[in-house]
Amino acid sequence: MRSSRSFACFAALLALVSCRQPEKGSQNTARLRLLNVVLVTIDTLRPDRLGCYGYTKAATPNLDKLARNGTLFENAVTHVPLTAPSHASIFTGTYPPVHKVRDNGGFVLEGPEATLAEILQRKGWDTAAFIGASVLKRSFGFSRGFTVFDDRMPKLEPGQPSGDYAERRAGAVVDKAADWLRGQTGRPYFLWVHVFDPHSPYDPPSPFREQFRGRAYDGEVAYTDRELGRLFDAVAQKPGSENTLLVVLSDHGESLQDHGEYSHGVFLYDATLRIACILSGPGIPKGVRVKQQAARAVDVLPTILDFIGEKPLAHAQGASLVPAINGKPDPNVWSYAESLYPMINMGWAELRGIRTNRWKYVRAPKPELYDLSSDPGETVNILQEHPEEVKALEARLQSVAADGEKVETTMIDRRTMEQLKSLGYVGGSSHAQYTLRGKGTDPKDRKDVLRLLYLAISPDWAGKASERIPLLRKALAEDPGNPTIYYHLGDEYSKAGRIVDAINLYEQGARHGIGEAWLYSRLGNLYVRRGNLQEAIAAFENAARRNPSDCESLSDLGMAYLDTGRPADAERVYKWCLATGDTFAPAYNGLGLAAVEKRDMAAARGYFEKAVQADPDLLEAQLNLGRSYKMIGANTRARECFEAFLAKATPAEYGAIIPKIKAELAELR
Repeated sequence: MRSSRSFACFAALLALVSCRQPEKGSQNTARLRLLNVVLVTIDTLRPDRLGCYGYTKAATPNLDKLARNGTLFENAVTHVPLTAPSHASIFTGTYPPVHKVRDNGGFVLEGPEATLAEILQRKGWDTAAFIGASVLKRSFGFSRGFTVFDDRMPKLEPGQPSGDYAERRAGAVVDKAADWLRGQTGRPYFLWVHVFDPHSPYDPPSPFREQFRGRAYDGEVAYTDRELGRLFDAVAQKPGSENTLLVVLSDHGESLQDHGEYSHGVFLYDATLRIACILSGPGIPKGVRVKQQAARAVDVLPTILDFIGEKPLAHAQGASLVPAINGKPDPNVWSYAESLYPMINMGWAELRGIRTNRWKYVRAPKPELYDLSSDPGETVNILQEHPEEVKALEARLQSVAADGEKVETTMIDRRTMEQLKSLGYVGGSSHAQYTLRGKGTDPKDRKDVLRLLYLAISPDWAGKASERIPLLRKALAEDPGNPTIYYHLGDEYSKAGRIVDAINLYEQGARHGIGEAWLYSRLGNLYVRRGNLQEAIAAFENAARRNPSDCESLSDLGMAYLDTGRPADAERVYKWCLATGDTFAPAYNGLGLAAVEKRDMAAARGYFEKAVQADPDLLEAQLNLGRSYKMIGANTRARECFEAFLAKATPAEYGAIIPKIKAELAELR
């Protein structure tokens, strides 16, 4: 609404000697093995799509070579089939009920337990991270302990809304990591590289697109392998590479239509829980394959600490993998798994479970038990035939995740929600708390809805708008309490110009108990487009009560206040946005407009200047600043602002304004 209106994993280890003395002040460093650690996490990678895991169609020579030169875990598992919670377990060595990150978006890694990076940083390691997608960005807490944390995504092209893409190619991530390695100081280092490419949308670059025509996911994996080969080469070329531990694992898998799921996040089957896990480095036996369930995401931190000679952490729920690769019995006889995604995003029941070398038990409204030794595809639910096993597994599950657990969420802003949406998620609920009871709709009973949603919204499906809306309407008829359907269907209506249909849809959602802040924020914007400013203000105020941290929506509320002659209320809202600690350029722009309403042009110019300093691409602020300077005869500064506006303004967004500004610029010249 703004553009038109504000114009207005180890063998017994050899002690290794560092080429440098420990820094003064480092804690107990003298007894540590000062090894470099390179942790690579590959998003959404199914192990059965790698050559080293037996896939004959794979083109993954670099990961296959790493496996030949190290130890591979055939049945490694994660705990949540989602990126952020899985990485939180990797970095803390704890299960989600402890680290509290339960979904992508709406949760921040901020508990008192130290992360792997924090531990190594305190002991003198250089620490750096290079991230492939915004789902792990700094604001979600994953920068803890990293001196360098590069989560900068590429800017959107001109003509699109201001902001960044939600992801970047593995090549760009590896480039940044290799540059850092070349300039690194020579101290032991901890380098984390996260690559996102196997994640949907499956769109490998050339020549992989052509080589894997009809197998785009495999193409993404092959491209990722090539880029990781460059990273492995950069590590090998660095002095001290013989003292470097490489840990490579996927955060979770991908269903690829197994069990009626097209991607990941909902179910707890091995299609998404099994992960690749390969370790290589000094003292690690070559060509070893550990067959039992040994490696879990929570074991990464204890293993790395064991490797450098650090004692185990009291809070860690994982265990070192050193005994397993030495051929000793696996002490890690079980692993916890959960997905709260269906509850938070779909309005269904959450799923929680226990996996052992033999059994998979899932607590659900319709619970499941699978014998993985005879049924690795988890096709036959044998829960009724094994009551004693179920009882024992349920008791184990209760020890980790008891019924009635309260889950607290964190609100996220609209731009972050849009980035998550572009990655296939609708994260960030407006509910401050959930209670986990395993009640409600079983996700297994909504597989048809999952299919319809995939066909309608997946970027890997080339459906047209005229096809997407009927699919989403059918999904809504089957599942009228699902907030994700409202989110996407309303978006399609709006893009198609069907404003009344979108308004009616959101009003219907409110009646069905969909209390998400984004619903009311969208309603407000639609009311504005219809000229119903009072209804818009009521909707925006409703959104603000549900998510007071969403400055984009608050900014829209402030604009609505201005448009109805309430500059003091607008000023209050914009100052609230700035009080959150964010330098939110539209809030400064809004304060400038409020000052204009009060005829305080000096204050207005000051606010417009702050807006432009915070975001030079906020074109409305450039325009407003130019006009404020024109009013006082500061023509040179006014011209600079108008030229900055015209350099980036697109006809699609500013078609009616561009000619006027060109005319004003001509006058100033």
